This record gives sequence, structure tokens and C-alpha cells, in this order.
Amino acid sequence: MANGRPNAIIIKKQLGGDTKNGTRHLHDHFKICPLKNTRDIKQSILRPKKDTGGKFSVGTYTFNEEIVRKDLASMIVLHEYPLKMVEHFGFRKFLSSLQPLFKVVSRNTVKNDIMKIYEFEKIKTMRIIEKNTSKIAITTDMWTASNQKKRYMAITVHFIDETWKLRSRIIRFIYVPCPHTAEVLCDVLVDCLMDWFIDPTPKRCEKFEETARLLKVSTSRKLVLDCKTR
Repeated sequence: MANGRPNAIIIKKQLGGDTKNGTRHLHDHFKICPLKNTRDIKQSILRPKKDTGGKFSVGTYTFNEEIVRKDLASMIVLHEYPLKMVEHFGFRKFLSSLQPLFKVVSRNTVKNDIMKIYEFEKIKTMRIIEKNTSKIAITTDMWTASNQKKRYMAITVHFIDETWKLRSRIIRFIYVPCPHTAEVLCDVLVDCLMDWFIDPTPKRCEKFEETARLLKVSTSRKLVLDCKTR
């Protein structure tokens, strides 16, 4: 609006929108306007919605590339798809037909997006463990990949929350090289617990130091694993 009259500002020019100006000049400019084919990625798009009663209504949808990338990474993790699927011609063609505004990322970018999800979930799980007042049980499971003939270890923590519900969280899934001796598996487990800041309780550390003094055993190391002594 300018002086109470509608105007269109087009690249440092103003085209009058008053009724006496007509629309010829607007049509002429529209034919040569360089911005007529541009599309804002954040603009709203109409799409049908279905409510709980089965009735359809028209609502708005705003495309968000960050959300789509996060959902893509979550889908690959959930269904254990290979990262290279994002570079398949058929998959890219399908996404282009489904949402032309989305720029398909590479496998390295998807890998980075997955690691961001992991770091976010790790921080969230660590906060839950820090607030937990009950004891934590730790279990390990070995798994062999049939196509690679490699063995992996899954480390899971179990605890009862404030609502008395049993919770389980996988905190590490890691490749374990040969030989799979007790010492090797123990080192992998201890490294995981140290990375997650799951330390021995203070009372067990005090008991360990007291026992060492009574037995006159000199030691410069701390108790690294909280386990039952009897």
C-alpha cells in the first residue's frame, strides 16, 4: 500500500494497483518477471486431512527439509536399510516424484544425520540414568553377522523407574575382534561403561580400599566395575 492505494513492488519499480490503472501493465510484467518460476521452500501447500470421524478437510502443509532428513535417517535405522540406498536411481526418482522440493542427500550425509540422532538419544538416556535411584543391571549379548562372519556385542542396561516399570536401553553395539576371550569382552564392557560415565558406587569404592588396607595390598588403581563380591 502507498498513500492508501495498492501497489506492487517489482525490482525497484512500483506498478499501480488502482482500478483506473487497469491490469495490462501487470500482465505484461508477468510475462517477463524472472521470479515467476521461483518457489519458496517454506511456503504452505494445501493438502487433504482426514479426521477421526472419517471426514476430509483441506489443511496447510509446510515443507521442512530438516524434518524429512531426520525421518529418512530414522527409517534407515529402524528397518536396517543400507546407507547406499539413498544413492539408488529408483529411490531418488521416487522421492523426486513424491516431493520435488527435497534434495536427496548422499550416504555420508545420511551417516552424519544418524550419528546426530545417536548423540541426541545418548544424552537423553544418560539423563534418565542419572535421575534413576534404583540399581542398574547390565547384560551383554554376542551376535554374529551371517554375511560378514563378524561378531558384535550388544550392551543393555535395565532398571526400574519411579513408576515401577522395567526399562531397558541399548547403550552400545560394537564389533569385537578375535579372540573373544574373557579379557577382551571385559575390556569392551569396561570401555563402554566409562564412556557412559557408569562408575562404581562410592560405598563399593570405600569397601574396596578398606579391604586392600586390611590385607596390606598396595594398589594404585580404583575399582572399575561395580559387581557383587558375594
